[in-house]
Amino acid sequence: MTDHTAVKNAINAFYKAAGLNLTFEGDVNARVAETFGEMILCNSEMLNCIKLVSRPIGGKATISWIVRNFTQSVLRQIESKQSLTCAKEVVRNYRTKLQLSALGI
Repeated sequence: MTDHTAVKNAINAFYKAAGLNLTFEGDVNARVAETFGEMILCNSEMLNCIKLVSRPIGGKATISWIVRNFTQSVLRQIESKQSLTCAKEVVRNYRTKLQLSALGI
C-alpha cells in the first residue's frame, strides 16, 4: 500500500469512526495531508487530550506523519461517544477545505 492510499484510508476511517457515511475520493497531496492533520489535531484539542497524537514537526502534517501517527488506537478513541460528537463536528468544519485541498485550491 502506498502512503497516498494509506492517507486516503485514514481519512475514510476518520469519517467512519465519526459515524458518517462519507468517502474521500480526492487526490492525496501535501495540502490534503496538512488539512487532515488539522482535523486530527482539532479533534484532539476538542477532547482536551494531552497525547492523542504527537504534534507534527514544523506544525504542519505531512503524508508520512499521517501514515506514522494515525493508528487504530486513535480510531478506537474517536469511536467513544464524546469523541464521536467531536469528530462529527470536525468533519463538518473541515470537509469543504479537505475537498478543495484535494483539488489543489
